[in-house]
Amino acid sequence: MKNMEERIREYREMKRLAEESQALADAIADELKAAMNEAGESKLIVGEYKLSYTDCTRKDIDKKALAMEHSDIYAAYLKETTYKRFSVA
Repeated sequence: MKNMEERIREYREMKRLAEESQALADAIADELKAAMNEAGESKLIVGEYKLSYTDCTRKDIDKKALAMEHSDIYAAYLKETTYKRFSVA
């Protein structure tokens, strides 16, 4: 393995580039969504691409309210998981 410090520098640079690329992709997505809104379209076909920008609905359990109002039920269904976290500072 290469010098570990060198690999850490490479890792951090790749993370920075990925964040930069994601920010650019997000900006382009925002432009496309704005154009669709301006055109009053939720679905478009542009060349070989199909764009869709639609409202979606999701139902979630309000964990905080459940824990406060029915702590016994909340505790009975509470699931604990263990995982490893990697970080470079």
